[in-house]
Amino acid sequence: MSKKTPQNLAPSPKLTVPEILDYCKNILGITFTLMDEEKAAVFLEKNNFFFRLKQYCSVCSEQTMSGKYVGLDFGHLVELSTIDMFLRKLLLKMTIDLEHYLKVKLVNTCQNNSKDDGYEVVQKFLEKHPKIKENMQNYRAVSYGENTFEKYSASPAVWNFVEMIGFADFISFYAFYYDYMKLDCEYTKHFDSVRRLRNACAHNFCLLTSFKPVQWFKPDLETSFELLGGNLGISNGTISSCMKVPLLNDFAVMLSVYTKLISSPKIKELTLQELKDFFDGRMVYKKQYFENYTEIKNAYNFARKVLDYYSKK
Repeated sequence: MSKKTPQNLAPSPKLTVPEILDYCKNILGITFTLMDEEKAAVFLEKNNFFFRLKQYCSVCSEQTMSGKYVGLDFGHLVELSTIDMFLRKLLLKMTIDLEHYLKVKLVNTCQNNSKDDGYEVVQKFLEKHPKIKENMQNYRAVSYGENTFEKYSASPAVWNFVEMIGFADFISFYAFYYDYMKLDCEYTKHFDSVRRLRNACAHNFCLLTSFKPVQWFKPDLETSFELLGGNLGISNGTISSCMKVPLLNDFAVMLSVYTKLISSPKIKELTLQELKDFFDGRMVYKKQYFENYTEIKNAYNFARKVLDYYSKK
């Protein structure tokens, strides 16, 4: 039998919550020991839906040829989804901080650059990216006051342009600016990781769906070398393997950039402490659920060591 592809997958039937619970038990082999069926039904009715929960199945168990999971309980899925929710909120706050401080750095670079009038570089960027320019002509900002960016759209300067574009366009402009001005920039090589993590959190994607190394994935080399020489207390092989997991790579890169870029010591200290409190508190509140899951424990240990390492920077 050929492997199913997105083109030939059979459509999933619409199921009610009781039917979903039967599907979990009879088709997927999911048990209801850690969370009974009554509480599971309430969770599906009020807190989450099964398509999202099912994304966590493969983290805890491999699917057999019959389609059933071995040793997987509904409570595992609920706990992972809960940890995921809190983690996304914390990481989104950190990536929004990064976006802000990148803007501050760029605007200050522009203001202190005698060769930059603030307008020409934006014009050159828009000439290279006509789609962004087209969108700018139709720009309408939602405002709670009298401020509006509409009047700047015809001829934007760096300091208002960065407020008028989304994150993906901003990091493209950031890289363009330093290249156009022939200035060194230490952050552009890390933007792919920061953008992936920021977008995943902003769009509420599930993060904790796989901790398996991805062979084709290219980890951030600078961050990898930094961690390999950082005496983290874990083997170089483990570090290299974990950096092949996209989420763990992007988490490490984000922390590296965050600790270097955020210029407010208080914001940095409070935010990193909040993240450490989460790792040491709610994240391990039901750690007994995952005692037999090596990949989860290894991922947690790596991320916690990385967090400690960069918190001392």
